[in-house]
Amino acid sequence: MKLSYFNVKGISEPIRLIFAAAGVEYEDFRYPLEVVDLASYKFNRKEFDDDKNNGKLKKSMGKVPFLETEGKVICQSKAIERYLAAKFNLMGDNLEDSAIIDSYCECIRDIKTSYFSVKKTNDKDGIEKWFNETLPEKLLDFESLLVENNTKTIKNKPNLAEIKIYHFLIEFFDNKKAVKNAQKKCKLLKKIVNNITKNKRISEWLEKRPNTFM
Repeated sequence: MKLSYFNVKGISEPIRLIFAAAGVEYEDFRYPLEVVDLASYKFNRKEFDDDKNNGKLKKSMGKVPFLETEGKVICQSKAIERYLAAKFNLMGDNLEDSAIIDSYCECIRDIKTSYFSVKKTNDKDGIEKWFNETLPEKLLDFESLLVENNTKTIKNKPNLAEIKIYHFLIEFFDNKKAVKNAQKKCKLLKKIVNNITKNKRISEWLEKRPNTFM
């Protein structure tokens, strides 16, 4: 299998974490990304633009990431995550488990959407309030859902939701201190993050992965 994305973590890092958790080898192809202005997210991506203009990315609608496997191209990061998690048995033991795991991932997506709606305003006070008030409330609600569903923490092999929880709470936000404070009362979420961090395969990936600017 071949995963194509830019030379950053970004939305492909959960996919790479899935490969790591499963212990599966793959080609991690990365288009070079040169910073022009990080504040305004302006980059030089000549190789990617050339491939796009030459029609090489038609099967992914001109976007990355995409996964090449079994002679097919799968685009859209969330679709890739679900495909790999199902393929590597990281979606529970039955359809009900799979649906619940999927629902947890969507809950995380909802919290991200809430954050982006505030972030795009560039209102520093509003953003600070979101981290200090909104995020702790949402994480407590999420924690309650996990407890209500009797979610068991990982042992040797994490599921997709646990990987996504780790990525969300540890790698997604720039304001690490605020996120750490927001999850103070969430014992189960912190246990999941701790178990993912200690997972042998994932910790090996975190140690060896390329050091990128974002």
